[in-house]
Amino acid sequence: MKNQKYMSLMTALMCVFSLCITACGDNDDDKVPAPVIVLEEANIEGDELCVEANIAAQGRTAQISINICDATGKTIKVSHPVTGSQYIGVLNIDGFHVHVDIAGKGVEAGDLLKLTVADAQGQTTTAQKSITEEEDEDEDHHE
Repeated sequence: MKNQKYMSLMTALMCVFSLCITACGDNDDDKVPAPVIVLEEANIEGDELCVEANIAAQGRTAQISINICDATGKTIKVSHPVTGSQYIGVLNIDGFHVHVDIAGKGVEAGDLLKLTVADAQGQTTTAQKSITEEEDEDEDHHE
């Protein structure tokens, strides 16, 4: 008799447990949005390209890559993966700032910077900006 009560109680608990698991299943509404990139700067500074951006990645950044293409965006001149721990595996990056070596690569003003961010869920976003020459800080100062 005790054994039968025990089995009934265990069966009831298993039913409740399985209902809880079913109720907590995957929900498409819980999907995290794709990364958002705001490219602030893509300036040539001597033999480097200075890239500044803000990145919001609610699914944590998994991969960041920089491609510098010709003005048409079809021919890649420089490909640069970003691997720094301050940028990979984080939710949001306010003040993303990297310098890419472009010496001897034929990069010039008017070429196109493509910044691609993939999150841990496999969602990818690419932002692009036309590359400019570094502004001379003295141009804005008048005597």
